[in-house]
Amino acid sequence: MILFKRKIDFECSSLVLDLFLLVLLSCSILGQAQQKKPLTEKDCDRWGTLEVKAISEKGKWVSYAMHYENHSDTLFVQSTDKNKRYVFPNGNDSHFGGEQLFAFLAPESKLKVLQLRKSKIAVYNHVKRYELAMDGEYIITLNKGYGEKSLMRIRNQNGKVIDSIAGVTGYALNENRDALLYASTQPGHKQVEIIHFKPYSRVVVSVNNGSCFNLMWEKGAKSVAFLQETDSLSKAITVNYYRIADKKLFSFDYASKMGSKNTEVFKETRFSISDDGTKVFFMVAKKKNPEATENPDAPEIWKGTDKWLYADRQRQQAEGDIPKVAGWYPDTGEFLQISNDELPAIMLSGQQQYAVLYNKFSYGLQSSYYEEADFYLTNLKDGSKELILKKQSVDPNQMGFDPFSNKILYYREKNWWIYDPVAKAHTNLTKKVVTSWDNYSTVDAPHQFGVYGNPGWSSDGKKVLLYDANDIWQVAIDGSSCTRLTRGREKNMVFRIPRIEFDWHSQTNYDRRESVLFDLSKELLLEARNTEDWSTGYYIYNSRSGEKPLIYGTSKIDEIRKSKNSTYIFQNQTFSQSPRLEFRKKNETVSKILFESNRQQNEYFFGKSELMYYTNNKGQKLKAALFYPAHYDPSKKYPMIVHIYDVMSDELHQYVNPSFLNPEGFNVTNYALNGYFVLMPDIIYKMGNPGSSAVDCVTAGVNAVIAKDIVDKDKVGLYGHSFGGYETNFIISQTNIFAAAVSGAGVSDIISYYFNISRNGDFRSDMWRFENQQFRIGKSLYEDKEAYISNSPIMYTENVKTPLLLWAGKNDRIIPWNQSVTYYLALQRLGVKNMLLAYPDEDHSLENAENQTDLSKRMMAWFDYFLKEKPTQSWISEGTSVE
Repeated sequence: MILFKRKIDFECSSLVLDLFLLVLLSCSILGQAQQKKPLTEKDCDRWGTLEVKAISEKGKWVSYAMHYENHSDTLFVQSTDKNKRYVFPNGNDSHFGGEQLFAFLAPESKLKVLQLRKSKIAVYNHVKRYELAMDGEYIITLNKGYGEKSLMRIRNQNGKVIDSIAGVTGYALNENRDALLYASTQPGHKQVEIIHFKPYSRVVVSVNNGSCFNLMWEKGAKSVAFLQETDSLSKAITVNYYRIADKKLFSFDYASKMGSKNTEVFKETRFSISDDGTKVFFMVAKKKNPEATENPDAPEIWKGTDKWLYADRQRQQAEGDIPKVAGWYPDTGEFLQISNDELPAIMLSGQQQYAVLYNKFSYGLQSSYYEEADFYLTNLKDGSKELILKKQSVDPNQMGFDPFSNKILYYREKNWWIYDPVAKAHTNLTKKVVTSWDNYSTVDAPHQFGVYGNPGWSSDGKKVLLYDANDIWQVAIDGSSCTRLTRGREKNMVFRIPRIEFDWHSQTNYDRRESVLFDLSKELLLEARNTEDWSTGYYIYNSRSGEKPLIYGTSKIDEIRKSKNSTYIFQNQTFSQSPRLEFRKKNETVSKILFESNRQQNEYFFGKSELMYYTNNKGQKLKAALFYPAHYDPSKKYPMIVHIYDVMSDELHQYVNPSFLNPEGFNVTNYALNGYFVLMPDIIYKMGNPGSSAVDCVTAGVNAVIAKDIVDKDKVGLYGHSFGGYETNFIISQTNIFAAAVSGAGVSDIISYYFNISRNGDFRSDMWRFENQQFRIGKSLYEDKEAYISNSPIMYTENVKTPLLLWAGKNDRIIPWNQSVTYYLALQRLGVKNMLLAYPDEDHSLENAENQTDLSKRMMAWFDYFLKEKPTQSWISEGTSVE
């Protein structure tokens, strides 16, 4: 260990390096291989989870972290060429400042700034928040948390304080991080200022007596906006806009201008300044009436004509009025309220000259996740309105906005269209292309109807990018051409653009739909996944040679980060190889391993995974991930757990830390370490028959493993949670091949669940789950009663012979826990071995660590008792003995 320490002449409580320079070169293991041993419960604390954080601009440094269940987390920063690494226990919120600095928050409200070239670190006390501006040339610190008045200090990269501002109540850096907008409370007044960092200067924007808040920059950094409280008594709020070029401040006093007694500026307003700087969009809401009271004893009136479910309407009223968007023209003082109670949802066009409005409740209660609504276009110049789409899905993936015009992209009738509000013309962009833009015809009974989507637009303003099942397409906005850029279909691969390639220099829409730009004249990073064998990786695309692999293999490769000079770090893992951080230059063919997590795994026996292929009774080809027990002996036969849900084979390469802190109680590594095979099969569904589809595919997978002569056919267990819990409940009512089963938060009576009202965020009928989503009935109960009856586990309970452990959270907002009680009562009435674990104050998945551990251990004990004949669990024997 090398420790650096010296005195400094600027404010800093100490200059201690707390860092270790570690050589990453692995030492050769001399002599015989280390004797492996079984992994015990207490050993689980040694396992941590790797988090890939960042790579510096020139790719010379990387940062990452390890997180542990005992919270002894560690932050690392490491060079990519000199095998130098710094270790910071419990460091968080880290950022690079170019290639010069690495900063992070440490315990006890300390900011530590490491000078990367000099291997020196400065420690600043009393820092709750910080920012780096101008690639670390300036360090901004605040001594209080959000919402508190703070002392803000601005230092240069050497740590010298060049400015100090007390009473800072809020701030916002512009996108280029070369200017800072802030509000502060000073003796006798409040003010808003802008700090420009090149060169350093301060400009006063506003001085008054009211608090200023909700600060934001226009995307081109030519103007700012903020809200201001005019006085502490009336709490009236003005909207303010400041144009930097002519240093002109505009204010809009909504209350006095509009004379509204019932509506006010919404304090949490989401601002938007139009690209041309002529319009400021903000939000207004109805005032709460403190004198309005409701009679708690009055009956609730659920009208048969309600378009909005009563329970959800009550929830919304309790949260307050839905804010409406308004537009203000600072130069003219004109004002236009855009959205309203009739059409509350809003999206702005690319040039913010039009707004698209709709009401998702316009057609009443609908049995689909994304409702259909009529879409209206409002001209923000004169307020005129026209209907442009009737009964169009409100799915955000089915609409986009050309950032260079006011044209609107939308998906309808199996094609992508564009609407020109000036020409008032709809153009079908994809009518000449033979491909599927949605999953309806390419997936058997899809989980939910989905459009593959529109990732963005070309930076030249002429094309839009679209996805089909496998590839990326480039389509001319005028409809003249449609070109496939990648060749994923031929290779069973799916190509997509990773988030790090998205250019966010775009206007954020009010429903958070963003128009993203891609410069297709430059190289573009793509993520790739093979749907046949689940190999993954990244490719580089250019318009001349198409896509070429950067890093790709039979493992799970993800979490990529890219430097400006095209060097990369990413995470690589398999089920038996703990995640490691790798570094790759664009033109190199071999990666450099920078860090290997959980190297202690080499001390223990561990399992492995393989991909299986087999067919169901209909001759359909299926896949499954098969996980082997640790220290596997091919001369033995083992018990097996089958974990089911939907598509599960894509878990093939997922590394899972051994742990008892499992929200659903199941951990594949735990079972492999405990001498089990684990099978995760895919299920292909036939519309109208989710239950029988699951039976067919799961039993086919089990039989395929049994045919390998590695599993004891009488020692096979079944586990599923949520929809997998429903499938478990149904499967054991149709076959007796399982010696034990566990069903977590599952449905047992689909007819009663069809009429349930879920509480997951909003309140809605669960009919949509059957008619248009996961249960895949495809019709209402009254259109096909037989399908509902024949797929409901409760209707076949008399066939169940498999001992079943049920568990549920009593506060489950998605599947009521009485679904588990229903099956428990039916099984108890019929004398079938079963038990129910009901966890108070728990939701659909368990959040309390003690409950997670309890469930994990009880599930393991349940399978051990019935599949390994371990007689030591008295709670099971006493709870399942049936006279």
